[in-house]
Amino acid sequence: MERVSRTVSEIGSEHLDKTSPNLNWVCPRCRAVLVKAPESYLCEACAGNYPIVAEMPDFRIDQPAWIDFGRDRDRACAIDEIVRREGLEAAIFDVFKTSRRFAEAKCRFRTRQVQAGADKYTLQLGGWLADIQAEPVFEVGIGPGQLAVALARRGYVPHGIDVSMEWLAVAKHWVREQGVEPVFAGAMAEGLPLPDASVRSYVSLDVIEHVGDQGRYLAEMARILKPGGHFALVTPNRYSLSPEPHVGVWGVGYLPRSLQGRWVQMRAGVSYDFNRLLGVRELRQLFRDNGALVPQIDFPAIAEAEILLFPPGKARFARLYNRIARTSLFRLLAPLGGAYYRVTGRKPDELAAAE
Repeated sequence: MERVSRTVSEIGSEHLDKTSPNLNWVCPRCRAVLVKAPESYLCEACAGNYPIVAEMPDFRIDQPAWIDFGRDRDRACAIDEIVRREGLEAAIFDVFKTSRRFAEAKCRFRTRQVQAGADKYTLQLGGWLADIQAEPVFEVGIGPGQLAVALARRGYVPHGIDVSMEWLAVAKHWVREQGVEPVFAGAMAEGLPLPDASVRSYVSLDVIEHVGDQGRYLAEMARILKPGGHFALVTPNRYSLSPEPHVGVWGVGYLPRSLQGRWVQMRAGVSYDFNRLLGVRELRQLFRDNGALVPQIDFPAIAEAEILLFPPGKARFARLYNRIARTSLFRLLAPLGGAYYRVTGRKPDELAAAE
């Protein structure tokens, strides 16, 4: 067996291999060094055993999650085969058809939406995401890999995790098409397999609203960021005037938490588990309580490239929203009705001394 690193203090300064110049994995439970075996990573300190699935380690721990880990491992291997046999587009389509059980038309729409996402984030890396490009860049919630592909196009080696290894299998192949070998792992946002103060850039898009423990999610972000490191998040606004984006139901966020699930079940016939949208005040309080980072929040317009994929009625509504979003009054009222918001900031240097 190959020892990945010798001591925890050396992790981050040694090279795992040519594709991973800055980051080495550690045990997500105890953060001890790992030993790499042919089919798993082993932790000698706590006896953790983390299998390698579809060429990627599975560091997911026993935290509440929306996904069945065993089925997801099988699906990751299946997606690997579909990509090799039928191509990347067929694999993306199959995720929506088989795992999400969407109708055929919705599968086609969502597949086009995923494919267009890489171009969207390529543009955003020159805009609001400019500060998160100091290496190593670590993405929590890679999904099908749109941002990872955008980073690969700029010459970065994408590093990151997702709770869905099925999506990671898609992302892995998509990044490889750019001529870059990614460094991905299955893991929980509440238990990141990285040492303290090991990344300069942390990005997590449309993730915080789905994790089981939002406070722990932010505490882990603060833990792995280097002093001076930047972070960037995106999340839908709890108090949006538009339908809740995951279930298509109006008014969910304005209800007390105790009634939201029942309302969604009544209106849409689906579960609302692992959907917990945050208002701006709630998010600021979570930041104060977990990691002492200070978030900067803004409500942007909806990108035209994204609107072009909407059906006509939704596209008209989105363009009207964008016109309103350019007004000074909107900036005051956005927390009470804006569709989504971006959260950016940096870890102050003085936090290093406090830790």
